[in-house]
Amino acid sequence: MRLEDVRELLSRDLWELGMEAWKIRSGLYGRRATYISSMVLNYTNVCVVECEFCPFWRRRGDRDAYALSVDEAVGRVLAVDAKYGLRQVLVQGGINPEIGIEYFEDLFRRIKAKAPHIAVHALSPLEVDYLSRRERMSRREVLERLKEAGMDSMPGGGGEILVDRVRKEISPKKISAEVWLRIMEEAHKLGIPTSATMMYGHVEGPEDWAEHIWKIAELQERTKGFLAFIAWNYEPGGNKLGERVRHPRTSATLLRIVAVARTAFTGDAFIPHIQSSWLTNGPETAELAMYFGADDFGGTLYEEKVLEEQRRSSPIATRKDVEELIRRAGLQPVERDNWYRPVA
Repeated sequence: MRLEDVRELLSRDLWELGMEAWKIRSGLYGRRATYISSMVLNYTNVCVVECEFCPFWRRRGDRDAYALSVDEAVGRVLAVDAKYGLRQVLVQGGINPEIGIEYFEDLFRRIKAKAPHIAVHALSPLEVDYLSRRERMSRREVLERLKEAGMDSMPGGGGEILVDRVRKEISPKKISAEVWLRIMEEAHKLGIPTSATMMYGHVEGPEDWAEHIWKIAELQERTKGFLAFIAWNYEPGGNKLGERVRHPRTSATLLRIVAVARTAFTGDAFIPHIQSSWLTNGPETAELAMYFGADDFGGTLYEEKVLEEQRRSSPIATRKDVEELIRRAGLQPVERDNWYRPVA
C-alpha cells in the first residue's frame, strides 16, 4: 500500500467507497457483527501531558483529581463483572508521576487471580514510554514485565493523527508519531496484539488522514500485529481545543474513513477488524458504518470516564442493548472475546 493509493481512496465518491468496503467486509464476515462485554478502568485522571483535546485530565492538587489504589481498582472490576459479566477490562488513565510499573504489575496479577476470564487490554504506547523513562528501563523491558504480569493486549491510545505537525498543535507534550509506531512494533514482536486508533476532526485534514492510515498499513505489512482499527471523531465540548474547533465533523467523515480503512487494510497490510465507534458518533452512525466496512460494534464500555457525557447520553447499557442495535441494522450480533473469537 502506497501513500498515493490511500490519497486516491479518500478522494473517491462516498457511496462507491461504501459499496467496495461492504463487498470486502461481507466477503470476510457475512452479516455477522461482533461486540464485547467490556469496562473501562480509568485508574487516574492526573496527567502531566495535558492534551488540549482532552476533557478528562486534572493537575495534581485539583479538587477533583484522583488516583485509585490497586485495591479500589480491582474492586471496581470485580463489581462490574458481578453485575454484567465481563470479557475485557480496558485499563487507561493519565500520565501520573506517582504511579510506577509495580502498580500495574500488581493490578494485572490481581485481576487475573480473581477473574481469570477477563482479558487485560491495557495502557498505550504513551504510558509505556512514560514507564520506560520513569523506571529507567527499555521499552521492551517494560512490555515484557507487563506481559508477564498479565497484559493480554494493548489499545491504540495516543495515536490521534500520526503526523508530528498535527501532534505538536493538539498535544505538544505527547510522544512523536515515530515513537508511537516503534512501541507498537516492539509489542508486536513480543506477541502482544494491539489496536490502531485515529482521532479526526480537529486541526488535521485529508492529507493527514492519508498519512496516518498509510503509516499503520506500512507497520502492519511488517508485523501483522494490529487486530483492529478504530476511528473516532474529536468532540469539542469541555476542552481547550474546543475554543478553536467549535463543531465536530459529520457522520459522513466517519463513514469515509471506515470505508477507506477497510479497503486499505487488505492484502499484506490486512487488519482483520474495523470498529464502528458508537461512543462518539452515536449508535445510528455506528449501525450505518457496518455497511461501510466495519464488522465490530466495539464494547459495552461500562464505567467509561474520559467521554462521560457521551457515555451518559447513550442508550447502550447492557449486552442486550448492543444486540438490539445490531439486529436493528439487519445484522447478526455475535459476542466475542478480546481476540475477536466468537464466544458462546
